[in-house]
Amino acid sequence: MTNTTTDPVETAEDFLALLRRLSAHFAGQGPDVDDVLLRWAAALPEQAPDPGWSGLADQLLGALAAPPAGPAEPAPLGEELDVATSGELRILLRALAADYARDRAWTADRVARGLWAGDGGGWASGSLAGFLTSWESWLDSSLGLPPRFSDAPPIEPVTWTSVAWQLDEARVYE
Repeated sequence: MTNTTTDPVETAEDFLALLRRLSAHFAGQGPDVDDVLLRWAAALPEQAPDPGWSGLADQLLGALAAPPAGPAEPAPLGEELDVATSGELRILLRALAADYARDRAWTADRVARGLWAGDGGGWASGSLAGFLTSWESWLDSSLGLPPRFSDAPPIEPVTWTSVAWQLDEARVYE
């Protein structure tokens, strides 16, 4: 990857810049979202301290550098998962990967049958670059503001709970 690991990530602004660089790098190419989420889940330890911006960047870059995990088995996301630990984030990452695969299969089936696929299913983007852009856009518009919903965690400090919230918002943000 071009110039994605040389700049240290210590702040939210640094992480936003990393997401922008990664999105540009993967524009029109790159692994599928479900593959990256599965790589991340495989590398995430069962128990680890809250990541902070630096740890979150290291995890994302590690997932992108890891060997391909392959596609996820399509499955609906199901009920909302409470995430407070790295182990619970692993479960969410696998569930998000399966939901992404389900969404892409649904969209492809609709298109193959000549049916309208709407805006492409439940995920706002069908590419890794699009997902990273959605994450960056949502994060940029939300930083420094109080949570919009009473059950939403604050973005900072970066905890496993706030990472889960960020990923879920990036999934649907346009």
